[in-house]
Amino acid sequence: MTLNINYEQLIKDSLKVAIKELLKSVSKKGLPGKHHFFISFITNFPGVEISEWMIKDYPKDMTIVIQNWFENLQVDDQYFSVVLNFKNKPEKMKIPFASIISFSDPSVNFSLQFENSIQQNLEPLTDSKENNKRSKSSNDDFNTEEKNNVIQFEEFKKSDK
Repeated sequence: MTLNINYEQLIKDSLKVAIKELLKSVSKKGLPGKHHFFISFITNFPGVEISEWMIKDYPKDMTIVIQNWFENLQVDDQYFSVVLNFKNKPEKMKIPFASIISFSDPSVNFSLQFENSIQQNLEPLTDSKENNKRSKSSNDDFNTEEKNNVIQFEEFKKSDK
């Protein structure tokens, strides 16, 4: 029996645990300073509970902002729920952590993406010559993609001037 460790999934899961812990803290203490969150999620994901009009307006995904006005932020192991203002009306939402596709806090230039990962396209490597040739070209493709997707954080750092 061959056991493969899915490192990418482990990292994704741990980052979502970090989001959960962050939201738990905000639910108890509120948002500190100028922090605010953009959270994008898959609207038709099992367990997502949003109004019918939202499902019609956002059939695939939706981004919410937790900033100035939010109420009843509650965090469970598998999901969080919050009441946000849409069209001048409070709307309760239940969002499973597994449905989150991105999380960002623009106040500190922090962002996480959980979809369209480069790693999803990589195949497990084996010892056969045919697969080694294919793996080499896969690695070349990965290195090219990786170089094209590198974010230089220095460009986004706020100056202390």
